[in-house]
Amino acid sequence: MVSELQQQITVAVLSGAECDAIEESIIDPVQLDEEEKAALWLYAHALTERRSEAMLSGWESRADG
Repeated sequence: MVSELQQQITVAVLSGAECDAIEESIIDPVQLDEEEKAALWLYAHALTERRSEAMLSGWESRADG
């Protein structure tokens, strides 16, 4: 179940979703213990941070070019 949720989170992040929306729509509705939910939230947070860094890097590259 957790791997399916990770896939849903990945798709949501690639679609532009933020952590709050992911938490509300994907993580909170499922019956998991708090540690599993916290791990999924951290996964979502890490992906959104990577997305932000990639976007920033892309903008910096365009500004340099």
